[in-house]
Amino acid sequence: MSEIHALFVMGFVAVVAPLLVRLPAFARLPAVVLELILGILIGPSVLGWVTSGGAIGFLGEFGLIFLFFQAGFEFNPETIGAGALRLGAIAWLAAFGLSSLFAGLLSMMGLLHSPLLVALVLPTTGFGVLLPILRESGNLDTSFGRHVLGAAVAGELGPLVLASIVLAHQHHHLHETILTIVFFAVATGTILTAQRMRSRRLTVMIAGWMHDRSILPVRIALLILLALVSLANELGMELVLGAYTAGLVIAMLVRDTRAEILEDRLMSIGSGFFIPLFFITSGVEFNLPALFTSLGSVARLILFLAGFLIIRAIPVRLYKGVLPENDLLPLALLSSTTLSLVVAVTYLGVRTGDMLPENASALVGAAVITVAVFPPLALLLRAKGEGAKPEGAVAIAVHRAADLAAEQLSRFIGFVTAKAAGKRDI
Repeated sequence: MSEIHALFVMGFVAVVAPLLVRLPAFARLPAVVLELILGILIGPSVLGWVTSGGAIGFLGEFGLIFLFFQAGFEFNPETIGAGALRLGAIAWLAAFGLSSLFAGLLSMMGLLHSPLLVALVLPTTGFGVLLPILRESGNLDTSFGRHVLGAAVAGELGPLVLASIVLAHQHHHLHETILTIVFFAVATGTILTAQRMRSRRLTVMIAGWMHDRSILPVRIALLILLALVSLANELGMELVLGAYTAGLVIAMLVRDTRAEILEDRLMSIGSGFFIPLFFITSGVEFNLPALFTSLGSVARLILFLAGFLIIRAIPVRLYKGVLPENDLLPLALLSSTTLSLVVAVTYLGVRTGDMLPENASALVGAAVITVAVFPPLALLLRAKGEGAKPEGAVAIAVHRAADLAAEQLSRFIGFVTAKAAGKRDI
């Protein structure tokens, strides 16, 4: 299939996914989950209509860049709240501690080549992935949504920065360390410069230019994105760090002003084209048969999937006095939802020889499952807690399956939490 035809098929999937979620049977399923599943369906693992080489692979990579760019200008500390951010940071530090113990144990068993990278990957949370899910479900502006975002910010920024530093220190120590410092200095300087440039005159200018045919502010915003991504690439840093910084710069210039229409246009470009391509391409690239070639492959997949959930679920007890009891399991599930960082870090780990390919495949496979399963389950549990009634035979069956899964998860997490606390009276 030519790349044009492949792009048409992916465009068709990008249209079908949000239409399907309007049906009662899929009402609680986020569109990004369907994009991922349909990507697996049209990819080499099933139908073989689309492959991720050439231009398709590049568009998927740019979709990842745009996902972090959009996450950057949608990150608003004032909206999330200091309390949610502080709790999120504490919960992530606790999760990172648990992850380090877990990875260390696997390393002692001879299953890991670089336990530190795996320890950084397991407590990650997909801030960019959760934003559209929370927005679609109407949870974005709720207390629950703010605490999910607080956990996601820490679960994305912490591992992202630390993974870049770890990889820099493990290769060409002094040279890469200096380049890392240079990038963060440039990023900080750019954000501070944007803060100083912010003025009413600039706001009026941007808002006025948005009505020109050239839409010059959009072009300048994309130039800033490409500049910082290119700089990150040249300095050996993660491309998504440059994209995230560019998003923060744009937000610093236009947030809460008349020029905020620029963010709306950029979100239309990202959410309307590039970001769906990333999720669909992730599904296309997902090698489903490779996860079931042996019992060892299946065991790694299950082990890492359990690790993603348990490592983020145990610290959720910190939210007990802040959120209702029935929100804790949905928070654990959403905090465990991750993909983009896992893909990025495992790719780098394999390329630099710091991660075994079989572990990278199992981690990505487990991450795909977290995106496909955890958010719908979390939203179903929240809807049930609020007294929402499912409509249609399929939706009722899914709700019943979700109840059963939630009951078993609650028991399992309670057992693990009690053991971690040193209790023996289970």
